[in-house]
Amino acid sequence: MADIIDPEAVRFSNEKIRPLADRLAQLYYRMVALRDEWVANGMGAKFPNGASAVIDGSATDGRHPITGSNVQDIAAVATAFIASFEANTNATLNEVLAVAVNPER
Repeated sequence: MADIIDPEAVRFSNEKIRPLADRLAQLYYRMVALRDEWVANGMGAKFPNGASAVIDGSATDGRHPITGSNVQDIAAVATAFIASFEANTNATLNEVLAVAVNPER
């Protein structure tokens, strides 16, 4: 099979695909760190599930308020993302890392 030398394809690979693989790998490692800290510090118990438990501070700095449920939901998204990357003996993670140039742990 001949190498791909089309300049547009090479540029697309270098400017779009490889940077995306870098970001996906970086996101994976950040989510693993979040999950590990979440578990190690028992953070789940600190964020009650419910719309009435607003996290203090947002009203004074211009951000939209979030609740314990919002935090729990994002933690669940991280867990699902990690699981999808690690399924089938890390199949997706391995694909991403094979392309990533700067995965930065």
